Amino acid sequence: MRLSILLFLASIVISSASFSQEVQDTQDVSKKSGELLNVRVVQLTEFRMKKASDVHLSSSEIVKSFEEMKADGDIEVIETIRLSALPGHESMMQIGKTATVVVGVANAPGRGQVRQRQQQIIGTMVRLTAEPIDGKVLLKLSYEASRFEGEGSDDVPPDMKTFQVNTTLVLDPSQTVLVGGTSAESSTFLAVAVK
Repeated sequence: MRLSILLFLASIVISSASFSQEVQDTQDVSKKSGELLNVRVVQLTEFRMKKASDVHLSSSEIVKSFEEMKADGDIEVIETIRLSALPGHESMMQIGKTATVVVGVANAPGRGQVRQRQQQIIGTMVRLTAEPIDGKVLLKLSYEASRFEGEGSDDVPPDMKTFQVNTTLVLDPSQTVLVGGTSAESSTFLAVAVK
């Protein structure tokens, strides 16, 4: 009886040591696979400058002063998206919602004014590929965002604001670049970083 208890306990110790080694091996393989496959995380930050941007500011100057302008309240971050990218494969992310808006008012005999409503989809869609090239990253990016601007009223829908960027870039890892924007009132920009 004692011998069978000792054998049972020994098998538990050996099994747990074996399981621990399997977990460690799996973690090591996952880490090495990520390094070998050059998995990248692409961060997209859509932001709005509360005042019209100075047309003389370069893209790199806006990126350098981003944190300072944010701290001063001159920048509003609208959305930040982080998306993993595996070489040779497209990554996609869609965030949105369906909203019901009034699109018009009609006079109905015997019923008075009737509001006509319509479903509209608003949100953000990102598609990208990130390929390693000589220590850099070739990024193909499609970014589309649509949002309501203002409140609208019972009879008039809010304005719809859209922002779309399609571009191809070569970036250094950990570099942040401005890929799109406007110098109009309440300027909207898109900054991209690859890690």
